[in-house]
Amino acid sequence: MSRERPTVGRRESRGRKPSKARKHAKADSSSDVFQSAQVSVGNFLRSTRESLRMTQAQVAEKTRESPWQLSRAAVSAIERGQNFPGLEAMLALSNVLHIDPKELIERARLTAVVPVDITGLSDQELENRASQYFWAGDFTRALSVYDAMADKLALEAPEQEEVAARLATLEVRRATTLKRIGALISAIARAERAISLATALPAIQAEAYVVLADLQAQRGHLPLAGDAAERAIALASRANPGRLAWAYMVKGKALYLGKEFEAAKQAFLEARRQADAHGDRQHLSHIAGNTGSCYMSLGDTDRARGWIEQAVSLAREHGQPALEASWLVELGKIALARGEAQEADRLAVRALEIARPREHRLTIFRAEWLRHRLARRARPADPDEARVHLLQELFRQLDEHEGVDEIVEFKKAVPKAPRGVGET
Repeated sequence: MSRERPTVGRRESRGRKPSKARKHAKADSSSDVFQSAQVSVGNFLRSTRESLRMTQAQVAEKTRESPWQLSRAAVSAIERGQNFPGLEAMLALSNVLHIDPKELIERARLTAVVPVDITGLSDQELENRASQYFWAGDFTRALSVYDAMADKLALEAPEQEEVAARLATLEVRRATTLKRIGALISAIARAERAISLATALPAIQAEAYVVLADLQAQRGHLPLAGDAAERAIALASRANPGRLAWAYMVKGKALYLGKEFEAAKQAFLEARRQADAHGDRQHLSHIAGNTGSCYMSLGDTDRARGWIEQAVSLAREHGQPALEASWLVELGKIALARGEAQEADRLAVRALEIARPREHRLTIFRAEWLRHRLARRARPADPDEARVHLLQELFRQLDEHEGVDEIVEFKKAVPKAPRGVGET
């Protein structure tokens, strides 16, 4: 039976038993979520199989080479969403289709199945639609469009080189979108597949390496992130100069997380020069905000605030609400550092107003952690248990984000406190 998440500031009624109608509603909701998870995993497995140009019978035959054997009927039932793969089936399919078993678990978590009508739409029209959803912060719907594009591509039989180019580009888009949803294992798998598909396509491979570097940085794997960023810069310099700004930005991110703040700042400033030179408007907000973060870490809060305010303005100008909310949290952290508690709380609340409807879990977590720190400063005797409980629920979905300051702070503070209550 599903369990409702606590809402900060709401008191649960005590001594009142749930009605039968409420019990049935919760049971139905749990059943719907499980069915959606089955469909999500099934669709992903089918799409992966078709991209490898394998039949269900071939997949079943391949499982005989492992300790976990499946029949064609079993494979079909899983792909249709009729059965959820157990551990043995999951391992067998992962081995045959060359995917990480954790990717299937992440796909099960992405249970919001959004129907997408692709009838009569060209690949470019679908790409434009997915891009609009992505930059509007509707990442689940963007992923649904990209998945539909993969299904459509699997039905076609163009020349092999064209297939590789289109699949590689699509996998880069999927990886970027999965990252925003928080499915980092799935995102890394998609980026690595894009790199493999684009061996003879350096322009696309450059973009795939940028995405992989960003993902590795977010997981805290900084040497891997730095290596991927350098590969991206080398490839982009000769084959895809329009991606140089993005590549330098990710290099700066890896340096920043390694606490090399001056080197990171220089990388972000180079990213800004490349963006201006090649007309890359999409990454200007990223670059400005990250430059501000460097100044903050170097102790220059005035310049930090100026750069991050610029990042918020650029995000609004270019219709990027996810970035706007993220940089509002950063401004809130600066306000807290300057002793402006009321302003910090206002900025955190504004970030939550943007992030909650779009289910941007990482930004929600960061904003709530900021509000928790504010609450503990204002009322040291109050453990702020309701918010900590909410943070714990969110953390369970974000534990792969090793490179995020708030995640690091939470992991250090909360386990040491009684009943999961954090100290700041």
